[in-house]
Amino acid sequence: MKDQKQTTIKREPKDPKVPLPLKVPLSLFNELDQEAKEKGVPRSDVALDRLKHYPVPLTPALMYELENAKNKKYGDLKPDMPQEALQTYEEVARLWNILK
Repeated sequence: MKDQKQTTIKREPKDPKVPLPLKVPLSLFNELDQEAKEKGVPRSDVALDRLKHYPVPLTPALMYELENAKNKKYGDLKPDMPQEALQTYEEVARLWNILK
């Protein structure tokens, strides 16, 4: 039998979580609760995601929407204005890379 090498993947240690009790308006609590139910995740995950992305909420969902909007606009412009479409696409791609 040949020796089989086992490869191990180095994983970054998880950042420990600590409790952060805070009071929020009932309307915000309900909004976080509703979003958590829709996504099937704990309410604290929704709150943490919002905290991480404040003040610019560049969440993966928003980035997905932006990418789709960029591609749709490029597709709409391409047949009629190839040079303008290419310039627009390149400018949006440049801005997109800044946001990432």
